[in-house]
Amino acid sequence: MYAFKPFVCIKHEAMSVERPKARSGHRIACDHQNLYSYGGFNPGISDDDPDMQNDHTWIESKPLFKELWKFNLVTQEWRRLPCQENMPNHLASNAVILKGDILMVYGGTGVPFGDSCSNRLYICNVKDGKMQMVPAQGNSPLPQYGQALVSHGPYLYTVGGTTGYDYTCDIHRFDLRKAIWEHVYICAGRDRFEPRGRYRHELAFDGSKIYVLGGGTATEAFGFLEIPAFDLDTNKWTILHTLRDSDFNSVPAPRRCHGAVQYTDDTTGVTSVVISGGYDGIYIFSDVWRLNLKTLQWSCLRKCILPNPVYFHSAALTPEGCMYTFGGIVKEGAEAFSVARTDAVHSVWLTIPKLSEICWQALNYYDRNLKYFSPDELLHIGIPNKFVQRIEHDVL
Repeated sequence: MYAFKPFVCIKHEAMSVERPKARSGHRIACDHQNLYSYGGFNPGISDDDPDMQNDHTWIESKPLFKELWKFNLVTQEWRRLPCQENMPNHLASNAVILKGDILMVYGGTGVPFGDSCSNRLYICNVKDGKMQMVPAQGNSPLPQYGQALVSHGPYLYTVGGTTGYDYTCDIHRFDLRKAIWEHVYICAGRDRFEPRGRYRHELAFDGSKIYVLGGGTATEAFGFLEIPAFDLDTNKWTILHTLRDSDFNSVPAPRRCHGAVQYTDDTTGVTSVVISGGYDGIYIFSDVWRLNLKTLQWSCLRKCILPNPVYFHSAALTPEGCMYTFGGIVKEGAEAFSVARTDAVHSVWLTIPKLSEICWQALNYYDRNLKYFSPDELLHIGIPNKFVQRIEHDVL
């Protein structure tokens, strides 16, 4: 019998022959209909792999994936979008944001990591896969990778990153109306609250403050008891002291290369951020933590443990409140170095959605053949149009 189970991880088996290979260093985003996966890296794919021998895009870009995939959340089928010809060669540790049908991709690195980095912004229409570089003027950030993005009004804010040698926590913003870069704050040691440079951190945003969550360098990882926050109104850094989980008297262990998603509770209006997995240079994590941005209270989601310790994965949230994770480097056994890249997709509900959403989940649980009905047929039997539109009818 179907049962709605919040905070429980579920694995999704791909129902299509076409599917992405295992990868790390990619980025994902979600909307009501699909999960989108951009780029990634896997040096472990053999030249004798029959799936890749006739893939000319892979042959030219390996061990990086010059790919944008979409995974339909209803049919659970993958499809690769036709945008390779305009994609950059910097395909690992980019930063991405999905706004409507437009996926914005910034930064990233090629291989060897750091030898060639990007400070270019690309936009891709996820409906047709058309991708193009955005011409930009102004004070561009350094070419880097492992940075993170926040969208606020007409601006994109980029925070931190590395050239492969130096690490920053500088902030720049891009005016989407004028296509102009501006310096917001360059860390130069003039303020004692300036955070240390880092990469593969994550961000939260409450409308006025940007919260920097974890991250690190090649040799260290930063913690979560004290969190750097940048106030966009005052243009100043502060250090916020968080509250430990009341049951465990602890906060998340220091880490980089973790996943993070953010949501706002419709009832209380409280915004929270959820981090998952990650790596501190020795340990790979499978725990999931939530931070209340109003009270700065950490809560360990004890029932929401990831199936495997994982890092260099990516996480994204649907508008309905379901977190998806895809890929990454997983720890597979008891041995310290028993790690491998994965192509697994998992989901977990972080909120309690509307009853209609739960009914839709139950309908898909009991009938996996909805994709074979036309939209008119589905509407005729009483399925609301907003759910019918989520099905990729062109992927069979």
